[in-house]
Amino acid sequence: MPAVLSIVGKSKVGKTTFLEKLIPEIKRRGYRVGTLKHDAHDHFEIDHQGKDTWRHREAGAQTVAISSPSRFALTKATETELDIDTIIATYFSEEDLVLTEGYKGGNKAKIEICRKELQSEPLCSKEERLLAVISDFSVSLDVPHFALEDISGIADFIEDRFLKKLTAPRVLLRLDGKKLPMKSFVQEFVMGGIMGMIATLRGFENPSQVDISIRLKKD
Repeated sequence: MPAVLSIVGKSKVGKTTFLEKLIPEIKRRGYRVGTLKHDAHDHFEIDHQGKDTWRHREAGAQTVAISSPSRFALTKATETELDIDTIIATYFSEEDLVLTEGYKGGNKAKIEICRKELQSEPLCSKEERLLAVISDFSVSLDVPHFALEDISGIADFIEDRFLKKLTAPRVLLRLDGKKLPMKSFVQEFVMGGIMGMIATLRGFENPSQVDISIRLKKD
């Protein structure tokens, strides 16, 4: 599972603008970033009226997907809202960090953006897993404080708190090119079995890396 950090704040405080600046800074440091937008009012649409996907949904399709050589998008009707862990486990397994916009009431770590024209104090507290505040005024909470334009400083904080502890998996499994997440005990089991078998082969000389490709279907 990737690290998850919620960027929260009042409506119109500038969460999207902030993410537009933060995402390229995190990516520049070599990390894979995903984003998840929360809409508490159920007003969002990602397909536009008159487009084919919109027409499919209007016709009654519960799940509508569109695919191209470089992108894939999906909308799916749900009876209840999916929890954040389910969404991330299903769709964000290849990211190092998922930044959510919203989820103020969620249980994930949070950084709150505040502006003095909208509020006099943060909405969240340390008890609600508030890690830091980004604002144009001083706050009394005992958490790190950053100026609105200090993107580098905020990225340093996020990297130190969430990303520097990341280690590459010892076993990487891909099925038809898609990475399959593996828990550490499964990695150790797979690696132990493979190394036990190939250690008996001629030419085995304590390699640092082993690459195996298995083709399951005949041409």
